[in-house]
Amino acid sequence: MGSVMTMLSRARAQHAPLNRMSRWNYALLALMLMTFAFYSLPTFFGEQPAIGLHGQHELSLEQTRALEERQVAPSQTLEAGDRLTLVFASQDDQQSAKQALDALGATTTLEFHANTPAWIKAMGAAPIKLGLDLRGGSQLLIAVDTDFVLDRQSSNLVDMVRQTLREARLRGASVQKAAIDRVRVNLPEGVDEGAYAAAIRPLLGNQQWQLERRDGTLLLTLGQEERAQLVTNAVIQNQKILQKRINELGIVEAAVQRQGPSAIRIELPGVHNPKQAKDVLGATASLAFYEVRGESHFTINDRTGQPVPLTRKPVLTGDHIVDARASLGETGQPQVGIVLDGAGGNQMNRFSRVNVGKPMATVFTEYKTNAQGQLRASHEVINVATIQTALGNQFRITGLASMGEAQELAMLLRAGALTAPLKILEERSIGPSLGMQNIEAGFTALAFGMAGMMLFMVLWYRKFGWVAVTALVANLLMQVGMLALLPGAVLTLPGIAGLVLTVGMAVDTHVLIFERIRDRLREGGSLANAIDFGYRSAFRTIFDANITTLISAVILYSVGSGPLQGFSITLILGLISSMITGIWGTRAIINPIWGQSSLKLLRI
Repeated sequence: MGSVMTMLSRARAQHAPLNRMSRWNYALLALMLMTFAFYSLPTFFGEQPAIGLHGQHELSLEQTRALEERQVAPSQTLEAGDRLTLVFASQDDQQSAKQALDALGATTTLEFHANTPAWIKAMGAAPIKLGLDLRGGSQLLIAVDTDFVLDRQSSNLVDMVRQTLREARLRGASVQKAAIDRVRVNLPEGVDEGAYAAAIRPLLGNQQWQLERRDGTLLLTLGQEERAQLVTNAVIQNQKILQKRINELGIVEAAVQRQGPSAIRIELPGVHNPKQAKDVLGATASLAFYEVRGESHFTINDRTGQPVPLTRKPVLTGDHIVDARASLGETGQPQVGIVLDGAGGNQMNRFSRVNVGKPMATVFTEYKTNAQGQLRASHEVINVATIQTALGNQFRITGLASMGEAQELAMLLRAGALTAPLKILEERSIGPSLGMQNIEAGFTALAFGMAGMMLFMVLWYRKFGWVAVTALVANLLMQVGMLALLPGAVLTLPGIAGLVLTVGMAVDTHVLIFERIRDRLREGGSLANAIDFGYRSAFRTIFDANITTLISAVILYSVGSGPLQGFSITLILGLISSMITGIWGTRAIINPIWGQSSLKLLRI
């Protein structure tokens, strides 16, 4: 019975029509090609540098004069709601115009205006985002001061140990930092070390701090796993905050990526004067509110250099700030409106309710790099005010020198206080002209590569070569469309190299199939039979080769960064599109034309 069924299945296979594709296959293929081709269109229309002006319907007379003085008149002015977009002929004009408008206090963002027709934009299509090497801009390599994080943990533990021993009535011990990750407790002579160790042990957490008892000394050392976790958390948190700060600066298409154990690489495409970005990104700013106490020996100077006596522990830190906005007060003086979270609002309310009529100081702390490259903290009392009534989760800070200072302070507070100070290790700038040269060189290489491969395919495979040419064009459109649709994808110069490489790999797919067809024709098979044999026999080879390359590309993307990721993305997308167009697309063309032919040819 089994042999009969096998014979019947073979008979059906022999009489089944060759080279037929169902209608849904054609429909799905057409839908894919049209979708990706449509979303690739904006990239070919190009884009121009622009500046977005928020809260304006038109340029003021003062702004127009400032642009005329710099000879940077916009080529287009577009209005949309409460937003004005100025389009410029070059990135040099864009940068010069931004400096002029920023000097007048305008809220501007660096943008790029797509030349795509409105009906295409309305459907959500946008050009491929270009990387730093193609668009030009600035790159910063920033080191996170991880020693600061560890030192802060040790300082916090010192305070906690002192308080715990004081509450346990264990007197005479001296608690001090022995290193950034080590605390030493020197015990008085003749005491029970076990009592001190038992009081301290609950503070150590689950293997976070390790307790070692020595003669008259308790040594608390931060565990290696906890140390590594603290460093990782600090870098990741700083990375997120830096991204928020960049968004506050109005820089679009920026990339913030971790590099190594304790560094962050920032790419700012289109930004050729990174001074403002450096000042804001490198600053660690926070606010804290202190009770003013006349008999205290702990003092911080105000703006005039006069010391202000404060309690050592702040009433509230900037960690509870959820929003900050700069504005002008009733007397025309700059101020910052602060909004606290629920816990911060309750904490401030409890303190202010029992301290009405007493002064409270606002202390601004900032870490900056000095001339020797060392990070130093700068503390300053920016405001001392008398509490008039119980405060809630919203209040205002006054005493600021200028509106610009108020805006910068508000921006830093909105973006969050960094968990560790930063130090700029390296700064690299790529001019817009060099970016344009990279684009021209990359796409010239792609054009020559495409032309050379198309010419070879047409000369060597004749009519089938024209099918391969059609597939290569469809392959390129699919790659561009997928790259435009992929969230966060950026085209870099190595990415263009990936495009050229995948076009060459797509040609390999056609060569494998067409050579298998030629082999069957040489054996005397009909053209229809040779086409069926060629696609079936080449499929496994093509699939295995592409899958192994795809695995390598995915690993490269996961472990690489920046240019490596740009290359691997285009390689991955190219492998997918070459499989679709090379196997599925070409057969959809060949089947209706030659798929049923009984001719026996010597070559194609």
